Order: sequence, then C-alpha cells, then structure tokens
Amino acid sequence: MDADDSTEMQGVIKALAGRMVTILLHSDIDFVEGDEIDIEIKKHRDKRSLSANAYFHVLVDKLRQVLKISFAECKNNLITSYGQIDYIGDEQVIIKTNIPPEVMRTNESLHCLCVKASKEENTEVYFYRVYRGSHTYNSAEMAKLIDGTIEECKLQDIETLSPFELARLEGYEKHDIG
Repeated sequence: MDADDSTEMQGVIKALAGRMVTILLHSDIDFVEGDEIDIEIKKHRDKRSLSANAYFHVLVDKLRQVLKISFAECKNNLITSYGQIDYIGDEQVIIKTNIPPEVMRTNESLHCLCVKASKEENTEVYFYRVYRGSHTYNSAEMAKLIDGTIEECKLQDIETLSPFELARLEGYEKHDIG
C-alpha cells in the first residue's frame, strides 16, 4: 500500500480471541495478501453535532457578557480549561512568540495558554500550549467542554439547559466532571 493510499474507514469487531481480532470493514479497498498496512483501532465516537457547538457558543456569549470580557477571551479561557490540547504525533504543540498573554488571550483563531515566559536578547518571549478548536471535537470531547462551560455559567448564575434539554442535543454525550 503506498503512503498516499491511506484512508479512514470504519468496521465492526466480529470476534475476539486473545490477541486475534476479526474485523468486518466497511470499505471497498482491495488488499492483497502480504500487503504491509498501518492500523489504528479506537472505539467509534460520533462527531460532535452543530447543535452542541452552537450551544457552546451561546453559553460563551452569555458568560462573556457577565464577565465583561471579549468573546474571544472567554472562549479561549474555556477551551484552555476544558478543551483538547493539540498534538503533532505524540508531542504537544507549543509555540514561541513575543506576543504577551494579555494580547494572545484575545486571539480569535488560536486557542493557547502561556506555559513559560523568559528573556532572550533583552526581548520577552512566551511559550504557549496550543489547544484544538471546538469545531474539531468529537461528541465526548464536546460534552466535556460544554459540561465545564455550564459549571462556569452556574458560578455566575447564568441560565443553562436542563439535563433533559441537554440530552436532546444531537451528538452530546453526558460527561461527568471529576
């Protein structure tokens, strides 16, 4: 199989016997005996729904109004508290810049948290851990973000959806905050 022949496919585990797994693939890809392939197996999770993402943004707007901060700053605070760290391979994405945290927190397109500051040649430099945008989250990741956001809203006496109403959000999986 060539490097550019990669594709993501889904399947169903048909049998488990020790270290032997039989999988029924939902794909028309032709494999030939002896082909070398790379396999990643993980439990299937539905992609997060647009309604869950829209609900998150509604809560961000309510919270930012009460806190009297910008939408971008509020969203960054929530994503860096309850969101998903970005990785390249097994390494967390860290960027280095001279942009100070108070400016970076208002960046609409990059969600990051300052993890280190230092001086290099009389210039202040900052290192930021980068977080994925909520549009990339699966339903479980989105549920964790929404649950944390709901807790922040409750601390500010902001009205949120009831557990019943949350259950009706397409693609929302209840995630207990620990």
